[in-house]
Amino acid sequence: MGLVPAMVLGMAASAACAYVFWPVAAPVAMMKAPGAAGFLISRAAFLANPQLYFHLLRTVGPKAAAAAFL
Repeated sequence: MGLVPAMVLGMAASAACAYVFWPVAAPVAMMKAPGAAGFLISRAAFLANPQLYFHLLRTVGPKAAAAAFL
């Protein structure tokens, strides 16, 4: 089995597990993303590293910063 098919199989398996076990996962508290109107981010991720969020917000923009903190 080559590297690419193994990676695809691994990604498919992880996606299937995420789909099946998603309802069991603990609910995530969300918050409005500061400086990114209309975006929601994980409150726990933001509180763990707010400096990284604001760095990303300044350098790559609000959409990418919010996506990194989902």
